[in-house]
Amino acid sequence: MGTATDEIKSRLNIVDLIGEYVRLQKAGANWKARCPFHNEKTPSFSVSEDKQFWHCFGCGKGGDAFDFLMEIEGVDFKEALKDLAQRTGVEIPRYSGKKGMSQEAKNRIWEILEISTKFYEKQLWEGEGRKNALPYLKDRGIGDGSIKEFRLGYAPEGWKNLLEFLTGRGYELEDILKTGLLVEKNSEQKNQNSGYYDRFRDRIIFPIADISGRIVGFSARVAPGGDESQAKYVNTPETEAYHKSSALYGIDKAKMEIRSKDWVLLVEGNMDVIASWQAGIKNVVAVSGTALTSEQLNIIKRYTGNIKMFFDMDEAGQKAAKRSAELAFGKEMDVSIVEIKTGKDAADAARKDAPGFLKSVENSFPVMDYFINKLVSEYGKDSISGKKKIIKELEGLVSSFSNKVEKEHWIRKISEKLDVSEKVLFDSFGKSEYPRRKSDAGPEERIGAPIVQDRKNNIQIQIMGFLISDSEVWKKSLEKYEEEIDKFFSNQKIKDIIVTKGADAGFSFNKLFEKIEDLSQKSFLRKIYFENTEKGEEFPSFEEKMKLIDSYFSELKKEISKSQIKEIVECIRKAEETGDKEEAKRLTKELAELPRLRE
Repeated sequence: MGTATDEIKSRLNIVDLIGEYVRLQKAGANWKARCPFHNEKTPSFSVSEDKQFWHCFGCGKGGDAFDFLMEIEGVDFKEALKDLAQRTGVEIPRYSGKKGMSQEAKNRIWEILEISTKFYEKQLWEGEGRKNALPYLKDRGIGDGSIKEFRLGYAPEGWKNLLEFLTGRGYELEDILKTGLLVEKNSEQKNQNSGYYDRFRDRIIFPIADISGRIVGFSARVAPGGDESQAKYVNTPETEAYHKSSALYGIDKAKMEIRSKDWVLLVEGNMDVIASWQAGIKNVVAVSGTALTSEQLNIIKRYTGNIKMFFDMDEAGQKAAKRSAELAFGKEMDVSIVEIKTGKDAADAARKDAPGFLKSVENSFPVMDYFINKLVSEYGKDSISGKKKIIKELEGLVSSFSNKVEKEHWIRKISEKLDVSEKVLFDSFGKSEYPRRKSDAGPEERIGAPIVQDRKNNIQIQIMGFLISDSEVWKKSLEKYEEEIDKFFSNQKIKDIIVTKGADAGFSFNKLFEKIEDLSQKSFLRKIYFENTEKGEEFPSFEEKMKLIDSYFSELKKEISKSQIKEIVECIRKAEETGDKEEAKRLTKELAELPRLRE
């Protein structure tokens, strides 16, 4: 993929990419902003347009365009590669033996889904949807702004409204079929328009977007007064674009707020999301009527490990909450549950009492406490039969914990609540083997990291930082001070970077950076690069920069001289204590020659 990534980087300006997510301000040669990955008042997030990378001095994160997109969107490298390839128009070569859909074909699917969304929107605001669908949404407490924000629409009655609209716009039947918007009426007539009809008819349309905001499918609710004998909700089937197991309604709008708040409100339906969003909770997503999946949890975990769950209060909703909690515990996520006094679901609660709804979400409590208390209230804890039922009901939840500490904590709490020994509970819940955690390795040797308080090492770091920030100064300094670097630099990695690797890279920071594979070294180099480009702006001319380098080397010699003097004086003292006059005399002579280092 090297060629594709290089091509993407050559076409992409990292400032433009990052500027889509944060407000960048010019600061000398670089750009600055408040870091999107941690809360801060003073900007410590820097972006280099020249070097095409970023670094935050607050949280220590940094990297190139791919690293930023992976961090901000919570995606892996493969997904970031696809996203940036699409942005820049770079074709990613296929290495799999399987024949897959081309990028061009996928783009057509997304294009058809987008124009279909616009068709449905227009039908809601200007077409037949004005009569029943729009008033229904408003009666449910959904305002115009929310309807437009979530791009709700209406699929009119009739069998071929969308089909004729799309074919009239020049889209091929074969491509429309791949979106899931049509149903095949008769397989023998599949090459004729008469063999297909619109999947959604007389329904309120809820577009479903992926993390990037692209429409991938739809959820369609039967319109008021519509045919209630049909399913209340009909969703897009599995397609190349839409995968039910990984779809989360509202994730495109909620992702940044989830990261910022460090928790997500997980609800059941589309209306629940919109009502919660309208009430002020922007970090909300829905499973859209399906059971929560491992894939959906993996997406959520990219942004937070904390879930506040608000499922319907009926029996089905409670079972779904329990099963969802079990899945989340297996991924070491924290789950709390929202309980309401009024309303059957989030949409109902938010509409009837928005302040009370927000308070309930704020006061959510651990899901284990919720189910323990609920089961104790239901079965009682004083009888043997009651205790057995409670333990059986809790078995799935407790056994699902992948974290040993959490599991032991809740077994101890259940033990105290039911007055049953922990040993009995461990036996009842089943013994589990837990993977051992790897012991923390000793500190890796990193550039400058092991001896932060050592002034000699810090001066070497300052020299390296200033050299890599200016190729001309770097080359000249190496010509002038190569002997001193070899003689006085105690940090071998610094010496290797500024001498050997620097020369191999032609004194180009970008080329040097590409050659380094150690991620901790890359992070450290980005940090000192930004520190020294800012310092370099205080010394604009080449002559001033060289004077600064001269002063650094002068300071380094002085520090080395001080260390040597201190060491020799200590040796002289020991020689005199032992009566070794010859050794004391030799050391005194060596000491007398040291001041030449300060010349």
